Amino acid sequence: MSVRLPLQTVLTAIDSSYAAGAASVAGGDAFPFQIPQDTDNVVVKFTASVTGGGVSAVFQTTDDGGTTWYDVARTSIVSNANSTTAQWLSIPVISNGITSANASVVAVGSIITTGRTIGSAAASTLTSGQVSGMPILSQQNRIFVIATGNVSATSLIQAVVKVNSQSATA
Repeated sequence: MSVRLPLQTVLTAIDSSYAAGAASVAGGDAFPFQIPQDTDNVVVKFTASVTGGGVSAVFQTTDDGGTTWYDVARTSIVSNANSTTAQWLSIPVISNGITSANASVVAVGSIITTGRTIGSAAASTLTSGQVSGMPILSQQNRIFVIATGNVSATSLIQAVVKVNSQSATA
């Protein structure tokens, strides 16, 4: 496998709506975008400068044109930080189907086996730093920025989405 070039930006979202006030985990700002048909991998770079609360970004996909959204991956919650450290998500178009959230350990007699359980992928089900194991379901996707706590000030909340492709024209 080699590096897929070019790395094309498909979204640069700057969110300034959380200037002050309380926010809910169920609420946030959605930034829809389209990925090229021959996309191999999606990379999300999330930076934030906030005080008084935290923000995170969720990569979401849809299989019905945007009526229903499914969580694919969520960054860690950035709080009381400047925008110098980025949170990164790397999402393959074809997923391995295993969630990194919900690991389980099952004891069978004297043998302990470690396995994974099937996780939920509905919108707003992932917590900080989790991956659902869902593949990208269509060209239509979105970044959902969530504020937690009482964000008192923001100077930058930015999500940049880039795609890798085997095609030289993507």
